[in-house]
Amino acid sequence: MDIGEGIVMDNMPETGTERAIDYKFPCSIDLSTQSFPRDNQFEIFRSAHVGVADLTFCKSADGSFPARLKVWILGSMLVVSTVLPGKGYAHEWRHVKKAALDNWYLCLPVQALERASGGQTLPHLRCLAKPFEVMVEDEGALSVFLPSDGFVATSTLESLLHRKMEGAFGHLLADYLVLLARSLADLTVAEVPYVVEATRNLIIACLAPSQDRVVDAHTPIGAVVLERAKRLINTRLADHSLTAETICSELGVSRSRLYRLFEPLGGVAAYIRHERLVRTRAGITNSNDVRAIFHIAEEWGFDDPSAYSRAFRHEFGMTPKEAREVGWFRDVFHVQREKNLRHGGPLTLCQALRGVA
Repeated sequence: MDIGEGIVMDNMPETGTERAIDYKFPCSIDLSTQSFPRDNQFEIFRSAHVGVADLTFCKSADGSFPARLKVWILGSMLVVSTVLPGKGYAHEWRHVKKAALDNWYLCLPVQALERASGGQTLPHLRCLAKPFEVMVEDEGALSVFLPSDGFVATSTLESLLHRKMEGAFGHLLADYLVLLARSLADLTVAEVPYVVEATRNLIIACLAPSQDRVVDAHTPIGAVVLERAKRLINTRLADHSLTAETICSELGVSRSRLYRLFEPLGGVAAYIRHERLVRTRAGITNSNDVRAIFHIAEEWGFDDPSAYSRAFRHEFGMTPKEAREVGWFRDVFHVQREKNLRHGGPLTLCQALRGVA
């Protein structure tokens, strides 16, 4: 899953104390079944859900079940990212009978995360205390477990139980959950309270909309609109006629609002130029792309070789020719197979939920 750009909180204080707490906020559970023998993988995954759901193995071509479970405790909320093997694998998921937990949760299928489709896949609202079962053959899901009490009126939640969150608020919520998933890996301790508050306000506004609640959710809504604009730009980078006016027209936002959203990134034009320079860099450093540097630059809208070379050097600290000669080495991210749980963290999803109930 490409986490891409995440949530930018523009109302965070910048005191010395806050800046000092800049280390990463760890997830409380990080369990990969691929660290275990294939015959044991599903049992490991099932055990991690004891007390929350009963899982039954149904189908696998070779008996394996490569999956990953990550849990973040964000105040009184839990964010759970589940990556499943997908096609060719299946298991049944059932809420436990006589459940000790009564948390409500939003579940967004993983297709929305991987394809960044936003409105194509929408979240569902469920409750651990209510009967529910489903055959799972998806590639995973992102779930946000809500506090047991005092979040939204129970009558409102009951009316939405097991329903797909459709309409404008459902699409907005789906887009925001995608953003949240992309942000978690880079979240710092100082940012947690603000992300929690933004997430809480947006979920409440979407589940029980009112004018005051929509105002409270202004910051995360802005983050969603910004992400939609970025997605539009990145699908139209090769279109040399792409302008701020085009983006405003397709997104249905005013030019002034679009400029305000992109102001922390240097402006709309600067963002488009940066993304196009990144695309030229990818082409230049690709050993299979033997085109002349200028032809690669021209593909992405740079018609003046001298201006392109200056922009490239300003952005990346070397000329296009130097980049082609030395290549471009990027950081390689990997997962430590041996360390599935951080020290002192909860061992199961059930224990994590009890800890925030």
